[in-house]
Amino acid sequence: MPAKRPAVAPSLQKGAKSLSAWAQVTLPIAALRDAAMLSRQMWSAVQPMLPAALRGGVQPGRWQEGVWSLTARSSAVAAKLSQFKPTLLRHLQERGFALRDIRIRVQPQVERSAPSAQPQSQGPSCPPAVKDRLRALLGRAG
Repeated sequence: MPAKRPAVAPSLQKGAKSLSAWAQVTLPIAALRDAAMLSRQMWSAVQPMLPAALRGGVQPGRWQEGVWSLTARSSAVAAKLSQFKPTLLRHLQERGFALRDIRIRVQPQVERSAPSAQPQSQGPSCPPAVKDRLRALLGRAG
């Protein structure tokens, strides 16, 4: 049985003029657009409440079923942001947003790999004179 397609306006079934026109007529896309717009509105409402240094480390995220996610660049930013969470939640609720909770997530850090152009060394390198001196010292200890 073929999958059911979302209902679209007859004028847009063939050759929609723009993505925004499509978003207005398909329910799943319209719901995503509305959630993104709501997230941007909430972010605009709370940005002035955050210190500038903290604001730069936070990105607004997903809005779903009364829960808004904020993404912090590091665990330190997330910890500081969590101190503001009750104030932000109350502020948004007072402004009429149907918000139950704010979730704070930490952005995963991408591991940095060693550049492939540089060969990996076996250990620290030092001048031969230093190696000789260390061997002499180790010889005395033993």
